[in-house]
Amino acid sequence: MAALEADTGDLRDDTVNYRPGDVDPKERDALESDRDAYKRLARRAEANASRRGQLKKPTLADRFVRDPAARAAVIARSNGDCESPKCEGHPKERTTAGLPILQVDHVRDLTKGGPDVPWNMIALCPNCHALKTYGENREQLRRLLKVAAKRRHEDALG
Repeated sequence: MAALEADTGDLRDDTVNYRPGDVDPKERDALESDRDAYKRLARRAEANASRRGQLKKPTLADRFVRDPAARAAVIARSNGDCESPKCEGHPKERTTAGLPILQVDHVRDLTKGGPDVPWNMIALCPNCHALKTYGENREQLRRLLKVAAKRRHEDALG
């Protein structure tokens, strides 16, 4: 309750420094390759990580402030596909906005001290995300996803 009382109502738009193509692939600058966009976004996320720390917004429940650059980088890296090596079928249907149905998740949870940076994040289809969160073999899958996310990050950086 104290957090709500301390809320000034001021909104902070963290997206002002991002390009339209960072969140909408149709707006992507044709002169910037996917790899270059990923590198730029990943660098921004890394730079923001120390500044942002583990900021939280005052709400009824604390939620970590996520970096849109980190999420956009992971979506770009995924090429619209589930990044789980164990995926048995990513839905080919798109959202109403024409985007792939992917959920960007942290391999090491923010609540457990994981950073909000692309090498700690992975794009998962809803089924793989559910398996990571609720599956009976989730710990084994999490270890596999940790390796996959880091490898995909390094490959994307070139």
